[in-house]
Amino acid sequence: MARFGAAQKKAWSPDWAVHPGEHLAEHLASRGLSQAEFARLANMTPKLVSTILGGANPVTAETALKLERVLGMKADIWTGLQADWDLHQAKAAKEVEAEQAKATLARFPVKVLKERKILPATNEPARLFDGLLQFFGVGGIEAFDARLANMAVRHRQSKAHKTSPYHVAAWLLLGERQARAMDIPAYDEGKFAVAVREIRTLTVKDPEEFYPRMVELCRGAGVAMVLEKPIEKTCLYGSARWIEGNRAIIQMSLRMKTNDHFWWTFFHEAAHITLHKGRAFADDHGGEGDGFEDEADAWAEDILVGTERFAAFKATRPRSAKAIVTFAGELGIHPGIVVGMLQHHRVIDFKHFHHLKARYELKD
Repeated sequence: MARFGAAQKKAWSPDWAVHPGEHLAEHLASRGLSQAEFARLANMTPKLVSTILGGANPVTAETALKLERVLGMKADIWTGLQADWDLHQAKAAKEVEAEQAKATLARFPVKVLKERKILPATNEPARLFDGLLQFFGVGGIEAFDARLANMAVRHRQSKAHKTSPYHVAAWLLLGERQARAMDIPAYDEGKFAVAVREIRTLTVKDPEEFYPRMVELCRGAGVAMVLEKPIEKTCLYGSARWIEGNRAIIQMSLRMKTNDHFWWTFFHEAAHITLHKGRAFADDHGGEGDGFEDEADAWAEDILVGTERFAAFKATRPRSAKAIVTFAGELGIHPGIVVGMLQHHRVIDFKHFHHLKARYELKD
């Protein structure tokens, strides 16, 4: 049954506030008091009065008592005005922070980071933003740019691909997260050189056999070998860089699933570790090279196929699978690697001899 009665009063809660300094200015004007005169009467410095009027300083409890004595308006009214102002400012700051958080989240691969259990399974911006701050190890929005600058890598990027520095940074951090969970000793140049030579012999084996051994060899030399699934807007095959304790990381995405890309990426990144100690690199095979990239390419080619020997083979313009398989057998590497290099040098068409390549899948 409907009931009839007096309307309930609703508390009025305005979404605005003014600094108590504005009220003080009105009181002084109505009384014809100058700032200097009021400061003398209230036993306050002219500078303090000026900053309160300008909104730069708050009305403290002590100040409120002085205002009450001089102007007759209760101290709790002045402190109430200050409290209203402070609350309004806090709410405004929170709203700005929330909008900034949403804008920041939009730059990063939030969906991927949820899937990889980095961010909580929620759509609440505040929780997601807090998780993102923790992942990057920063205390606030203003620290993101400094963090990204601290992660700076030499990025060889194809002009055909649009990348995001925020997505790249997230992918790199995912790899570092893996690397830090591994017990890696300090880098040993001699051990890594030996490891690279043995890893070359593993190219003919299946992933189930070669990958654990590959990780073990790198680890023993102070290099964390990690696979991290690719992320959109990164277009990266691999990265080589250093972390604290004189330890290195080779991070690969298996962006292209054929073994020629996998092995070329590894030896290219191994070249950066060997030749460019202390520097950080992230590589897209389609990008333009610089001095460092050209050096890494030359080193990787020489390790894999021998620069002079490969040049002689290219000159024969091989047109049969048998010729490629024979040459790869003489080198002791998988024929798919030779196919990929011949295609890269445009000795053979990119459509030819794909059946000689192996395909790898990155499992969860």
